[in-house]
Amino acid sequence: MGFRNLGTLGSIVKEAWEKAFSLGKFFCFLHVVDTYLVTHVVTIGPSMFPAIDMTLTLFLCERFSTRSDKLTCGDIVIIPFPQNPKRRLTKRLVGMENDTITYISNPDEPDKKETIVVPKGHVWIQGD
Repeated sequence: MGFRNLGTLGSIVKEAWEKAFSLGKFFCFLHVVDTYLVTHVVTIGPSMFPAIDMTLTLFLCERFSTRSDKLTCGDIVIIPFPQNPKRRLTKRLVGMENDTITYISNPDEPDKKETIVVPKGHVWIQGD
């Protein structure tokens, strides 16, 4: 039985179906854009101060640099929060694999520093 045999009800159903299909295509488009091209990130907190202030800030982040290995030291990256992967952290990329990193291991003793080599397949990130 086609929509033509239903009369006015058929035209309403047909129009509703077309609108639902268009809405579904729109949400598919948004999903692809958010997953593969750009996404939004909301940041708040002092870890990236002064580059990013401590107020609630909204950023648009592109996603294709990580897929094409275009990351370099100095880039700001967004990573999942280790204790809650639904949250995100904003940090700066400081070292790539095989880079030597010297850091202060204890903030109470600024003279005590440690040096490591970033392992293969890893990067070193930290807040500003």
